Amino acid sequence: MKVKELLSVLINSSEKAARIARLCRSNQDLFSLLIEEKTGQDKNERFFQDFKTLADVIIQELIKSDVGMLFPKLKDNIKGEESNKFENTLGEQIYVEIENEEKTFSILMRILDQNESIAKELTNEIHRKVIVEEEFNFSDSDLNQEIDENNISIWIDPIDATQEYISANEQQSPFKNIMTSGLQCATVLIGTYLKSSGEPLLGIINQPFAVRQDNGEYKSKIFYGISLNDLKFSNVIHENNPLSTSEKKLAIISSSEAFKSNLFECCVAAGAGYKALKVIQKHADIYYLSKNSTFKWDTCAAQAILRSFGGDIVELNSSVKLKKSIPLSYKDDEEKCNQNGLIAFIDIEDFNKLVDEMHANF
Repeated sequence: MKVKELLSVLINSSEKAARIARLCRSNQDLFSLLIEEKTGQDKNERFFQDFKTLADVIIQELIKSDVGMLFPKLKDNIKGEESNKFENTLGEQIYVEIENEEKTFSILMRILDQNESIAKELTNEIHRKVIVEEEFNFSDSDLNQEIDENNISIWIDPIDATQEYISANEQQSPFKNIMTSGLQCATVLIGTYLKSSGEPLLGIINQPFAVRQDNGEYKSKIFYGISLNDLKFSNVIHENNPLSTSEKKLAIISSSEAFKSNLFECCVAAGAGYKALKVIQKHADIYYLSKNSTFKWDTCAAQAILRSFGGDIVELNSSVKLKKSIPLSYKDDEEKCNQNGLIAFIDIEDFNKLVDEMHANF
């Protein structure tokens, strides 16, 4: 399997996922039927309410199906945040599996209480062929490198910041390039890593609601990056705009975070994927999180992209204690939760300055 082939199918799958997210969000009456609250082991303990939507489940399963169809050896190594179980309004538990149009339609009819028109529309979108990689430059010869299909695993977060996707409560931060909340904070995250080393390899972040067009419909922005040995490749374009309103650097944090620094001022935003994306775009200098509220599916894609141009995502506690970067790892036998907090950065000097400041108070 060539790097270019894997990149291509993941970009296309991310855009199909974005189309599903927009379709499910466009009909409010339908959307209200498609939300259930996670319970038990599925629930993130940090959040009072932790929802999943049918869009989450469909997106996760369609990516598994699309990638597995082209690369059968990968199918059992594609993992996601959500279970494929969904409960309809009658309390019936239904398992979503994407195989063929007939089966998909049958499953959706049960979930949607026999609403044939909506079930048909969703089925058509799920099985539509979507090709967007033509918009990207894959001419670099290094993208023809072969990678061992047996050594690849994939983490999917079908819709990160689900609460923002549900509420769509748009709020601009004091910084022009950063939203505090809203649909822009919702992202589709697809990260691949090497099973042998646990290192992130390739990341896709798709913002389904990045651009609102004149007709009221939304258009995606897709960001990707590859970090494989000497191969560093990304489509991210950096702007040289001042980030902070003062001489300090800018840290992006969660609303529940208590972060004090003489070197950084703070900006609050929703969504782990979105906050990491702001660092990727150089709209923030670091993403700081002290809590154990993110998981491997939240960080794998962003870490691969950051590594494609010299950045990284590291464990907070161990990096501060040892005064060196301890990157997040994705070995299959490791805990799924990023239990020790994290720091995402592009410039190692920003990381070093923060760690020096924190180590003095450790």
